[in-house]
Amino acid sequence: DAVCPALKLACVPHIGHFNDGQTYKLARILSAVRFNREPHEKLPAEGFDLLMRRDRVMDLEVVLALYDMQDLRDWLYKKELPYVANLLFHSWLFDQLPYRKEAEVDVEVALFGTSGVFPVAEGLVKGFRTFPQNVWVKDKVYMCMGPDVAHFRVDRQRLVCSFWSLCVPAGQERAIATKHVLLNETQTHICREVATACTQLGDASISNILHHLQKLLLSVQGATHRLSRLLGRCEGAFDGICLDDRGSAPYKGATQPMEVWDEQLNLLDRTVEKSHTAATRPAPLLSQMLRRRVYEDLGRRRRDGKFPVDDEETIEIGHRTFLTGCSDAERAQAVHRVLIECIQDLERFAESNAELLAVEGVTV
Repeated sequence: DAVCPALKLACVPHIGHFNDGQTYKLARILSAVRFNREPHEKLPAEGFDLLMRRDRVMDLEVVLALYDMQDLRDWLYKKELPYVANLLFHSWLFDQLPYRKEAEVDVEVALFGTSGVFPVAEGLVKGFRTFPQNVWVKDKVYMCMGPDVAHFRVDRQRLVCSFWSLCVPAGQERAIATKHVLLNETQTHICREVATACTQLGDASISNILHHLQKLLLSVQGATHRLSRLLGRCEGAFDGICLDDRGSAPYKGATQPMEVWDEQLNLLDRTVEKSHTAATRPAPLLSQMLRRRVYEDLGRRRRDGKFPVDDEETIEIGHRTFLTGCSDAERAQAVHRVLIECIQDLERFAESNAELLAVEGVTV
């Protein structure tokens, strides 16, 4: 992989947090693939329209980047900070910059094709906005990136989020379009398996791409099967279906709806490695994300007017509603909607990766 000499980072866009100008906290890149052949064909229509507004661009790079967000999420939760991150292009912009040298340039960046990712004030928007990108030396030794710009917000309760970005440096004829895929939780077994499949792209040979797609498909199938079982148990319990009438292998777990719900989520937690502790990794696990997503689903239906996605007030209203303010049928419907959404997110992730990678001429 190409690495920026000054920053010791792969020459692709990164996601991180400015951390008050100290060392940037970066999400781990699982894989990054650059498409050399007919890159324009990889762009969604919305991205192509944006690119056509910058007719000076003669050289387009298209990249698929897969990120493990777990460490960054844990750090943000420890600091009690919102799930807002920066998009950094420094290592791509200054790919030849020597150690202890400084550089700066303005870039135009646009956000589009988002799923679980949202614009923020003064940050990234669905249209071009200009931001500075600087690299400087601190204490004659430490290479620093800044400033604190190009923010976006991520849904805390979604397992898989994604978005496209387009970056055009000022005064240059090149641009980079990136499909960013964010895996927000990689501690629960089914999530860890999906992340492991994403690391199979370390060398983007045809055989490795096929191996990655096979592993990703199998891991997604395993995850969706596990979530479907959870959905069936919980929805059935809330709908009053007899869970212990299963023929030769009777159901031996809890049968009260709320107990079934808690038990099924606890079963997900039991697949987390024993070394995991809430003190070192405070970010919610998949079970907590699903629970809060159900609360949010119910809360949205109890509110009027406009309010943001992943809003704490909505989640609190939904929590109270789930406990005492709705019927079991409503609980069953909320669980159904949330679990189906999570399953569809995983399936779309696998399908979009297969679609992007199903060509010749790709290189890491």
